[in-house]
Amino acid sequence: MTDEPIFRVRLEAAALADLRTYLDELDPDVGCRPVAKKSADGFTIDVHLPESQLATARGTRAANRVSVEVLENETEAGLARQAEVGAGNRFAARGDIPRGLGIKE
Repeated sequence: MTDEPIFRVRLEAAALADLRTYLDELDPDVGCRPVAKKSADGFTIDVHLPESQLATARGTRAANRVSVEVLENETEAGLARQAEVGAGNRFAARGDIPRGLGIKE
């Protein structure tokens, strides 16, 4: 786990071989099942990169054949979504006695 922000980035290349070469060189987090999708200009894939790796992503040897588009700061989006979640127990109503086999506290 890293303390720096994580960004969702879309990579696009005209040829699938260029995209593979770029991914091999950069070694980004591609998720559980990476799938390159066909687009109008070639092939795209979404990856996750820490902020420190963004400059590296634009400066690799294969970068001139791949476009890098930052889509979202996943860290900020995740923190904003967590703020929507309440802190209390929404299932516990005042005065209700717990039922079931568990310990009654």
